[in-house]
Amino acid sequence: MIPIDRARLSELAYRVDFDRQFIEFTKEDASTLNAAAPLLLPIITDIVEGLYEHLFEWSYTKEPFTHRNTGFEGDLKSIDDLSLDDPQMLLRKKMMTMWTAKILTSDYEDPKTFEYMDKVGVMHTGVRSFGRQPGFAHRENKEPLFIDLQALSLTLGWVTDVVLTIVMSFPRTTLSTSKKMAVLRAFNKVVWIQQDLFARHYTRTDEEAAVNLARINAEKASEQEKERIAKEEEEEAVEDKLAQLAVKDLPDVSL
Repeated sequence: MIPIDRARLSELAYRVDFDRQFIEFTKEDASTLNAAAPLLLPIITDIVEGLYEHLFEWSYTKEPFTHRNTGFEGDLKSIDDLSLDDPQMLLRKKMMTMWTAKILTSDYEDPKTFEYMDKVGVMHTGVRSFGRQPGFAHRENKEPLFIDLQALSLTLGWVTDVVLTIVMSFPRTTLSTSKKMAVLRAFNKVVWIQQDLFARHYTRTDEEAAVNLARINAEKASEQEKERIAKEEEEEAVEDKLAQLAVKDLPDVSL
């Protein structure tokens, strides 16, 4: 059994090393992605266009694009007026194109690759950097960008499905069946590592969760106590009012 120091999973290098071991992402997987890059890079633009068309189908996944993105200083449009060709969206699509290209071309033995993927996770959490979080330099002191983890996870799932469909559609003269399987397995593994590097900035450890739960319970108890006191005061006020009315209604028995 391989020992894992749970406390060290907050360290990026240690966490990624465990991710790679567990999911069995090897040097061969990395080489497979790099080798497939010439086939997939020319169609990344189409993949990204399809992704954003899909995201625009629901208000939940379109609404985040109505907020200002780092590097964009133009006018923002409402959710109803925003189109895929607006400057704000062109910038977003450029960033997604860059991420997809990096997944295919990066050196996975270089720690900077996973530092980049981790920063992608940080920048979507709504956390301001101000030197506290290892976010991108261009987000220092900027308005926070927040995207729900659910939306991020579904986006990765959609992209994975599209890449699977594209790779499987290549003729065997271009890519043999065994190589198709190798590309898809490698891509899937990297996507799950990225998913973990999203999740680690959204979720808490058991200890942190326990502290947070205790705080929530304390706040709930405090609110319940306030409600109890308010109810008692209300009941006392009603009783006092009834007592006053009863005194007024007593017959005059003075001689």
